[in-house]
Amino acid sequence: MAALVGANGKETALENAKTQISDLLSHLAPSQRLTLISMGREARVLASGNDPADLRRALDDAKQEYSKADYESALSLAAALSVQEPDSEVRIYSDGNWDLDSKLYPHFGSAPHLIQPQPHGKNLAVRQAAAIRIGERTALVATVENVSGEASTVDVQVQGADGKVLQVASAALKPNEQASLSWDDLAPSDFYTVKLLGDDALAADNQRVVLPEGTSSAKAWLVTAENQPNVFLEKALGLGGRLTVERGTDPDAPPADAALYVYDGVLPKQWPSGPVLLLNPPEGSPLLNVGAAVQAGNLQVLTPDAALLQNVDLSNLHLQALHPLTGASWLQPLVTSGGTPMLLTGEQNGRSAAVLPFDLHQSDLPLLPAFPILVKHLQDYLLPTTGAGLGTVEVGTRVGLLPPIRETGWSYTDPSGTEYDVTQALISQGFNPTEPGLYRFQSNDGKTSQLLSASLPPGESRIQPTAVTLPGGTASEKNDPHATASASIPGLEIWRWLAALILLLLFVEWGVYKRGI
Repeated sequence: MAALVGANGKETALENAKTQISDLLSHLAPSQRLTLISMGREARVLASGNDPADLRRALDDAKQEYSKADYESALSLAAALSVQEPDSEVRIYSDGNWDLDSKLYPHFGSAPHLIQPQPHGKNLAVRQAAAIRIGERTALVATVENVSGEASTVDVQVQGADGKVLQVASAALKPNEQASLSWDDLAPSDFYTVKLLGDDALAADNQRVVLPEGTSSAKAWLVTAENQPNVFLEKALGLGGRLTVERGTDPDAPPADAALYVYDGVLPKQWPSGPVLLLNPPEGSPLLNVGAAVQAGNLQVLTPDAALLQNVDLSNLHLQALHPLTGASWLQPLVTSGGTPMLLTGEQNGRSAAVLPFDLHQSDLPLLPAFPILVKHLQDYLLPTTGAGLGTVEVGTRVGLLPPIRETGWSYTDPSGTEYDVTQALISQGFNPTEPGLYRFQSNDGKTSQLLSASLPPGESRIQPTAVTLPGGTASEKNDPHATASASIPGLEIWRWLAALILLLLFVEWGVYKRGI
């Protein structure tokens, strides 16, 4: 959440922008109308009207979010309103780090004013962290990044679940440089917190909760067509000792204690309780509409930045045929062959799934170096961690709640310490962490708990404003390079409709400090 103004004169950009907007409301005339649009996971109108009290209440009640926002929809909504009211004025409160192709920018009725924060100083972030428990000790590795243009040295602290400091290391970082730190003799703990010491411009990325993985294995239950072995798949699933593979014979009799259910050439009559990996699904299943095999074609990677495809080189892959899937909008293709999806992932009713709709035996994928890496990434996607942890995800990523959390009487505590019930709706829709930190799920009798760590999306650590020019207004306005680059706009001009995108209300970048205020 945004920090309040303190005695030291610090104010967040969020609070500063709220102050500016509140000042606009103070000058609102009875004949003038104002619309506040916020941008979060989805764009929405916070309030619209000419009553300053109602508008100020909506402004005060709006809360900052930490997940990635739908910039395109919010900009389009504001642009549509401004086109309907060509005499209106649009003010966009944002740092401009939208990661949008400028071709996607909508046209505004009048050239909008972009009011940007002016953060000062450095920003460092804990980018990645992982831990593995070996016997009575734990090894931990973390990556620290300097997300700013000035060199910096930072002390990095590792705390146990009780908050006690276990070890401290130091990293000297050049501008925009990363460094890896490791600790190999930590005392056992349910979780660890990697924390940067000292102040910088953004506090939300200065620590990360790490759930250690154990060396013991979880179970992957594998069923194949006609019970024929798939040696390559079994070996790949067992690499690293994270999973032990148990072969089944009846797809409709899954064991309750499996962490992952793998179906190769077969499908059950109904989904099991946990995540599933499907290979070469057959036609005629009530679960998936699987079409007849089609010839493979040119390979196209649709989402090269997807975590599943990192260091996975499929350029030399050869397939004989694959099955198209229809009517499964919950599955999103990552790679296609001849226009037909050959790798899909998705979630349905809180259950994660990955599909490779082709026969491994009729491809050379198992022979490629990419195969074990891909299977490892599939494990990470379907099973973020093993043991007592639910895993580590980015804020805004939906997490399926599996047994025993699906049982009656469970609750969870968020990073602020607030407790909530695990409802049936939460079980069916999946859990969506809204802020970084530790989430603890607890059974009704207090005997069983599971942990979830949520981290800040990496892009949210970029706090330096980016120059943006949005199209709008007349030809002369569009040719004015300063049309959308106003740092501040004193007073309130006479207009009938002001659309203010309160981007800051829902974005972590606006938790940075403005000093000297």
